[in-house]
Amino acid sequence: MSGAQTDLPVWVFDDFSPGQPLGNFAITLDDAHLDNWTAIYGERKSNESVPAGMLVAAMMEAYLNAAQPRPPGNIHASQKLVFGRSVKAGDKLEAQVSCLSKERRKERGWVTFGVVLSVEGQDVLNGEIRTIWAR
Repeated sequence: MSGAQTDLPVWVFDDFSPGQPLGNFAITLDDAHLDNWTAIYGERKSNESVPAGMLVAAMMEAYLNAAQPRPPGNIHASQKLVFGRSVKAGDKLEAQVSCLSKERRKERGWVTFGVVLSVEGQDVLNGEIRTIWAR
């Protein structure tokens, strides 16, 4: 992240509630996204569909834009992914981020976030991100 200054309070563990929506984001898989992907991973195998890894990157982009600003020291503990239909270059992804659950374990706050990516109302990725939330 850029470390930009903000007047918003930092999100803490107690701010999260299971079922709480954390934001909706639009991500277009435009030339900039595709060029960045190609620069990192090389040529795409298909001109039609976008690599599944780009959807994971879009999921992370939406997750990182939700619940800002964050305390330093969060730990990305795990993620689960379920892919739907393929996505084409230029498609506009709608991302919904929510808090699925939270619990305290051994003095640490664990938060599970849900991220659903869809195109024109059809799910293309359902993801869960489990984070150990810093104090």
